[in-house]
Amino acid sequence: MQTFVRKAVIAIALGTGVSSVSAFAQSQDPSTYMHVHAPFAQSLVMKVKAAHDADLVKLGLHATPPGETDNVIIANITASKVGKKSSAADMEKLAKQQPIAVRLDKDKTFDLLIPITDAKGRDLSGGFVVMEVPYTKAASEEEAIKIGLAVRDDMQRQIPSKKALYQ
Repeated sequence: MQTFVRKAVIAIALGTGVSSVSAFAQSQDPSTYMHVHAPFAQSLVMKVKAAHDADLVKLGLHATPPGETDNVIIANITASKVGKKSSAADMEKLAKQQPIAVRLDKDKTFDLLIPITDAKGRDLSGGFVVMEVPYTKAASEEEAIKIGLAVRDDMQRQIPSKKALYQ
């Protein structure tokens, strides 16, 4: 029963989430949000989250959309986050160009930031994935990063190009 409900929620999100995501982001403060239209990216995040549901609490994809200068969340399992500008702290972590895991004892999760490219290793304009791995799935930052890399690799294999994310 839970699997059926989960699949139904994902189907609804894939079918209606993109338009409501865009509408929500448009109503946000432009200093912290921008309009983003990345339907392929959104469906990919939902699909990958469903495939790795047991290992993840959250999943999102950041990049700088074409014609923009700000790095933002272009896809997220939480629709209200799409269009939110990436934090200065996330951009500092991204500059290191390596996977980073931070222990969040309050939430009992590891917060991960992992750079991402397309399937051919091409830049996505500051692309990175963020996710949370619960302590029940990883006992250390290293174990969390191993899970995170598998999720990132799964997502990365399915990105034909930067342009495709926005189609």
